[in-house]
Amino acid sequence: MTARDELELCYASISDVAGMLTRREISAVEITEAVLRRIEHHNDDMRVYITVTADLALAQARGADRDIARGAPLGLLRGIPVALKDNIATRGIRTTCGSAVDPDWVPDEDAAVYSRLREAGATLLGKASLYEYAFSLNDAFPQPPNPWRRDRSSAGSSSGSAVAVATGMAHGAIGSDTGGSGRAPANVNGVVGFKGTFGLVSRRGVVPLSYSLDHVTVFARRVADAALLLQAVSGHDPRDPQSSSVPVPDVRAAIGSDMRGLRVARARGYTHEGIDPDVTRVIDEAFDVLRRLGATIEDVRLPLIEQCSGMQAAIMLPEAAAIHYERLRDAPERLGDSALMRLDLGSVIPATAYINAQQARGVLRDAFRTLFESHDAIVGPANAVRAGEAGAWTTTLDGRTIDLRAVGPEYTGIYNLAGNPAIVIPAGFSSEGTPIGLQIAGRWFDEATVARVAHAFEQATDWHQRRPPV
Repeated sequence: MTARDELELCYASISDVAGMLTRREISAVEITEAVLRRIEHHNDDMRVYITVTADLALAQARGADRDIARGAPLGLLRGIPVALKDNIATRGIRTTCGSAVDPDWVPDEDAAVYSRLREAGATLLGKASLYEYAFSLNDAFPQPPNPWRRDRSSAGSSSGSAVAVATGMAHGAIGSDTGGSGRAPANVNGVVGFKGTFGLVSRRGVVPLSYSLDHVTVFARRVADAALLLQAVSGHDPRDPQSSSVPVPDVRAAIGSDMRGLRVARARGYTHEGIDPDVTRVIDEAFDVLRRLGATIEDVRLPLIEQCSGMQAAIMLPEAAAIHYERLRDAPERLGDSALMRLDLGSVIPATAYINAQQARGVLRDAFRTLFESHDAIVGPANAVRAGEAGAWTTTLDGRTIDLRAVGPEYTGIYNLAGNPAIVIPAGFSSEGTPIGLQIAGRWFDEATVARVAHAFEQATDWHQRRPPV
């Protein structure tokens, strides 16, 4: 196999790889070896993986090849190399959570999402970089650079999972998303990030940040691949008290359907001062595509948008402080400065603020129910600004300093608060050459329509075919 062939294999879609495996044009071991070589060449520079599980991946690939050879029923992801965010428990494999607090923790049980990946036949390449406890930047495990421009942020907290997919160092990946920490990296790294309805994917074994906001997110380079991943890891888990018993929607069924007849709400009403002109341009062009595809577009002000930042902080910070109470009490000096500051803040937020925010979420969900009576999907930007400087919490727009943590809740966090499905897909580039994504949200457990809109846009454009210069 030539170097060019190997590169193309690393960037092949999951569907294409599955077809090659079924036709025995290539083996699972060959695919896994190709991706592992790419990891070996680039991981020191890109800092995608905290732990690489090469021996395990090859053993799982050999098992996949045996299953294929004997004609055994194949799982949805048989032989597909994937990465896991390093806050997802893996039995016998260290799970650092990106923190110096307990960097050598080795779980004795797999997270439910990894169990489902194994049942589907995936091979585990390793554990991907993340913010400390999916919360804050820290020095213990430096974040990956943006693969399109090394001086720009890869966002977080699931940066390693997104960059692994963007750079051909995994065909798919799993992350977590509390206020956009899955979709934000998808947005600036040029990949697909798909968050299902709250409870669709079990979070058992995913080290929590916020009990009532955490979601599992899947990453891929194609919408159809993300739908396949989401389908594989979804389903009721009796050991997760917040796992939904609603039957898993057939997300893949809508792939390939056109946009005719769909009623799309264009998200409006953001309260911050202005949007980056590059983001405005990309989103305007995206809506031109959706109109050409037959969608009916109507401007809609998102409900309670002005309260999202306060709601998210009043819920996430106290829940995080409760989750990390013992760490904050026993080893505060081992936490990064940013995490320590935010956990301290969460410890002093009044219970009344927390309860009021949870009640406001009910009002938000009711408002979304009303909105979805007349619309099939909500479409808009995933952030107000392009990728910021690496390691920075702020960026500058028109001479003004913007706190990225304050802007995020209006764009991505609103769908964590409401709990409905949302996807971010590649939609264009900034003038600096960094990706800008389009976000699509839908009714609860209507992932199929979200995927339908996303796939129709993807097939009408070529943004998903672009590759970073790695």
